[in-house]
Amino acid sequence: MQTALAKEPATLDFLWVELTNRCNLQCTHCYSESSPYSGTKDVLTSEDYLHLIDESFALGCRQIQFIGGEPTLNRSLPTFIKRASTVGYELIEVFTNLVSVSDALLKTFAKHRVSVATSFYSSKSFTHDLITRSVGSFARTTRNIERVLGAKIPLRVSVIGMDANAGEYEATVGLLKQMGVKDISYDQVRGFGRAQPQSACDMGDLCGQCATSVLAIGPDGVVAPCIMSKQWAVGSLLKESLSEIAKSAKLLNTRHQISRAKATIQAECQPVCGPNRQQCGPECGPSKQCSPCGPNAGHKCTPNSFCSPGR
Repeated sequence: MQTALAKEPATLDFLWVELTNRCNLQCTHCYSESSPYSGTKDVLTSEDYLHLIDESFALGCRQIQFIGGEPTLNRSLPTFIKRASTVGYELIEVFTNLVSVSDALLKTFAKHRVSVATSFYSSKSFTHDLITRSVGSFARTTRNIERVLGAKIPLRVSVIGMDANAGEYEATVGLLKQMGVKDISYDQVRGFGRAQPQSACDMGDLCGQCATSVLAIGPDGVVAPCIMSKQWAVGSLLKESLSEIAKSAKLLNTRHQISRAKATIQAECQPVCGPNRQQCGPECGPSKQCSPCGPNAGHKCTPNSFCSPGR
């Protein structure tokens, strides 16, 4: 299928790859509305994903994150990690809820220099399990955080703020630090998926980085500017190649729309974040702490954080 080509050169630095919409949790705020029963639209095959890894690298992408749903539920995850490592990606990250991680998978992470990211909600097991809608998830996730750290695998943890855990940030960060986690970030829940309010989603709820050189691929083949912006999809791998989509006028126009929407938000603070670390003023973040950046990371001042994905 032929697509209208953009007048500006395409850029792709970071790619989210959703390996399934299924998840062993049913978090109240899940942007993708995942659950153990939500994989009916998982249509991409292992071969499709391997081709995608190769094609995105050929487009200049050097950072890739495997996410879901819960990516560890895709049995081909080790194969995808090995392919990304062999091809030469500089950053390979797996965003997992860390509910279930086998010894074999930990060895794969270590062997191929994979970074791990996870979300965490509270120092209280009751609150954490209430948000995940899974009794025992707190115990399993904390145990696997310890296993990841014990294996010397880079780990970053994003604390997601919402009504259910209001006022628990300090204690939650304290617990994570006590466990040995050093890379801790913060973000407020965003109004997408199960967290979507009654009114329609607004581009202003996006962090704004999907107006740049990032893309997200869903397990149904849908290509969107980022994992949060699926309702502004720019194409489908079932109809055209990633290269065609990345060079399309539709992607360029959508990025421009997101950029304009971001510009209308008057942020209280605007940290300048990058792949290696962040630089920002003392007014940012809960308790006046500026947090590391990441796909689900930002700061408390506004829904529009200005952070690069992957870090």
